[in-house]
Amino acid sequence: DATGLVGVEQSENLTPEQRTFAREEDGGLSLLEVVQKYKPTMLLGMTGVGGLFKESIIKEMAKSCDRPVIFPLSNPTIKAECTATQAFEWTNGRCIFAS
Repeated sequence: DATGLVGVEQSENLTPEQRTFAREEDGGLSLLEVVQKYKPTMLLGMTGVGGLFKESIIKEMAKSCDRPVIFPLSNPTIKAECTATQAFEWTNGRCIFAS
């Protein structure tokens, strides 16, 4: 979620579809904290929150992944989680990017 990892403590504010994914462990971790803890190799952006993939998040992911996959898929582009320029700059050209 744009505000962090969805946790069961948020259940009353979640849709039935979101409740399916609510976690008992780590609920409320920020995206940066999730990247630091779980070391993902791919980020899929479908939030409509422009700029959500911050430099610190992309660089953290690139520390543990040779070719991070970054797909900011939100439209219009003003709502994309990051730009191609940012993704390539923050990964020193190593990312696989699509939007």
